[in-house]
Amino acid sequence: LPQRASSKMASECALPAWLTADYMQAKLRAFYKDEDLSVIKLWSHRATGKGENFVGVITRIYVEFKQSEGEQQQRSYLLKETCPGDEPQAHIFIEYNVYDREMDMYEFVLPKMSQLLHEAGITGKLHADAVSVDREHGIIIMEDLSPLNYKNADRVRKLDLEHTQLTLQMLANFHAAAFVLGKLQPQVFAKNFDRSFYTRGVKGYTKIFTGFYKTLTRFVESQPKLKQRYHDKLEQITDNIMEYAARCTDVGNDDFSTLIHGDCWTTNIMFQYDAKGKPTTVLPIDFQFSTPTSSTMDLHYFFNTSLQEDVLNKELELVQYYYYALKRTLNQLQYKGKFPSLNAFQMQFEARRFAGMLL
Repeated sequence: LPQRASSKMASECALPAWLTADYMQAKLRAFYKDEDLSVIKLWSHRATGKGENFVGVITRIYVEFKQSEGEQQQRSYLLKETCPGDEPQAHIFIEYNVYDREMDMYEFVLPKMSQLLHEAGITGKLHADAVSVDREHGIIIMEDLSPLNYKNADRVRKLDLEHTQLTLQMLANFHAAAFVLGKLQPQVFAKNFDRSFYTRGVKGYTKIFTGFYKTLTRFVESQPKLKQRYHDKLEQITDNIMEYAARCTDVGNDDFSTLIHGDCWTTNIMFQYDAKGKPTTVLPIDFQFSTPTSSTMDLHYFFNTSLQEDVLNKELELVQYYYYALKRTLNQLQYKGKFPSLNAFQMQFEARRFAGMLL
């Protein structure tokens, strides 16, 4: 059986030597629960261009196979590999434990969250399915969302109100399911989920964020109208921005704390559209920075990276929209415990506004 593409695709993107047709056949048999499934052909192509995926290498695998009952078919899957060790950013991701965390997400956490939502009558997908999580080789093979007509919105144009509200409902479902899962099975998050961009003692992003702030300070200094009002304040906080950021992730007894996505912006959100171009469905991807903290951290990240200006100006209404969506989903999940009032939740959002300054 062919193990690599014989066309020019092979020269563009050869599969690892161990990823043979037999290997893929075993994984697909387990995924589809079909011991008679037979792989006929296997080839690949790079799924992202150079520099498009900072954390790892993504390859699109094409497989022709036949199941025990049915015609021969061709499907594509995504192979997600860890960042090569010689890449300059590799040590950062090891320090933040992003690879073990995402494997845990796809293997354990996301399926459990999806099950909770489905049992509550909340239908639809929460995430792309993982065909295989292979820790020995450091890879995840997952469902390719492109054939299902999922695509990213334009990250330059950013998101309008329809896209934004759809994403907020998705985040509400995600946060609510993770919250209830944490109550039912707290051990799920006991390992590999303790580090965010801003965790104290983890230095990988310190130079990056400090560099951003120093650049901003120099720009403000060059603008007379801005300098008088902001320059001295920015200079005073530059050396302490990581501590201020870490305080945003701290939670008290009254805060609504749950597992967040941690990197929720246009590049990590995929939409389906109807025939008129209206967004109908949204799925999050990339869970390397999911960590338990205030759910408002996802809101600040999303708002400050992904919204059109006129939508961002509706921030108060958007926070309310998310709050009531979260409350509805928790009710559907039969959660009866403590939950903040709208005013208390808005205060939790305000208390973490500095997080938006880092984006």
